[in-house]
Amino acid sequence: MSPPLDRTPSRLSHLSLSIIPDAAPSATGFAPPAQPQDEEKSAVPEIESELGPPPDGGLDAWLCVLSAMFLPFCIFGFIMAFGQLQDYYLANQLKGYDKATVAWLGSIVSFAEFSLAIFSGRFFDIHGARLLVVSCTLLSFIAMVGLAFSTKYWQFLLSFLAYGVAGSLAYAPSGAVVAHWFLRRRSTAIGIVICGSGVGGIVYPFMLEKLFQRLSYRDTMLIIGGFNFVLMLPACVFMKGRLPPRAPPPWRDVRTPWSEPPYVFLVLGAMLYGMNIMSPTFSALTYAQDNRLPPSISIYAVAILQAGSVVGRLGSGVLADAVGVMKVWCSLGIASAVVMFALWVPPVGPAPAIIGLILWGALNGAWFTLAGSATAAVSPLEETGMRFGMLITCLAVPSLVGPVISGALVTAADDRFTYAGVYIGALFFASGIVSNGVPVWAWWRRRGEMVADKAVEEGTGEGSATRETDDVEESK
Repeated sequence: MSPPLDRTPSRLSHLSLSIIPDAAPSATGFAPPAQPQDEEKSAVPEIESELGPPPDGGLDAWLCVLSAMFLPFCIFGFIMAFGQLQDYYLANQLKGYDKATVAWLGSIVSFAEFSLAIFSGRFFDIHGARLLVVSCTLLSFIAMVGLAFSTKYWQFLLSFLAYGVAGSLAYAPSGAVVAHWFLRRRSTAIGIVICGSGVGGIVYPFMLEKLFQRLSYRDTMLIIGGFNFVLMLPACVFMKGRLPPRAPPPWRDVRTPWSEPPYVFLVLGAMLYGMNIMSPTFSALTYAQDNRLPPSISIYAVAILQAGSVVGRLGSGVLADAVGVMKVWCSLGIASAVVMFALWVPPVGPAPAIIGLILWGALNGAWFTLAGSATAAVSPLEETGMRFGMLITCLAVPSLVGPVISGALVTAADDRFTYAGVYIGALFFASGIVSNGVPVWAWWRRRGEMVADKAVEEGTGEGSATRETDDVEESK
């Protein structure tokens, strides 16, 4: 008789994919987390059971979503317009500097936003969102005032660095806080929040263009700073989590997710994709001109791309809630590679080029939208903020290096996107392969559990038969 197998409860017990026949489906594509059975891991689930499940709606939930949407609208919308600021600086305050040196001002913003996200994510898990949002609002306003009065390179550098730090304070919490309020419609809610950056990417370039035509640079920056401050104020009031404050976990807990294969596959896939998440956007004008779009349209290449991004951000959330977030997430890398190789690498002409801009914008927006939901799908709820912050932090260096390599390849190809498109498409394809390690690992693990369960059942049957034989012999 085989002894019964005692399986210790695991932190990974919430990772059964809904594509497995006997795994209970969920809105994210994963089964809901099993309740931990040991004392140390049951504290937060007990709190959740007292609060009840996420309401998936209600006034507080939707006020949280709508107010959070204005954070990426203001922070990332302004950053999307950096190309116009760069041209203005080269013609005015920084006309003695070369383009590559001025371009580092934009890179430092992205690097600061990504590299510090782990700290804001951890702070959110412990203390909630309010202090982070208030600090982001104040610091971003101070940074805009600093930009308005800057005249030297080091002053611009410090101001943009402060703006990047402000963005890092709100980036991880703005997505993670939605997980406190939504489960079944989580991806849709996060899509609405992240959609703010796509809309901002359309609004701010037009706003800068019109303001520069009528006002001085200083007045323009002060107006945008005041505009951002007013729009971000509602988030200071309505953007809040549901879980109560808790004691800070030790920093050694940061190592725990790296022992979980699904999280490792998720981050590695995100790093491969995120390395060039902004490269096509930065090269959109080059791509448009390379495909003979008239100047009256090509100057709006980024706006066209961002319009597609808005569609992708909203549509991907609805689709993920319908079929499962991991199914959509794991398909984005392959789909992006197909779009790159089909529409961005070869010369395709004006009409297909517009389609290429829209499709890439939609996939780009979908990736940003589902990054938080995918992280939540492979994480305990109480660690979502920290884990999402860790993922974003891991994108800091790749996102800094990727556009530099892409730009060098564009230059090597005589200002054509061909070489850069092959390089970017190859990395997107690799990202899709690695990301699919998450469902493959979950399937493999569940298959092992099914084999173990079958062994236990067979062992129990053998034991029963043996006991029956012994009883018969004793009665004789």
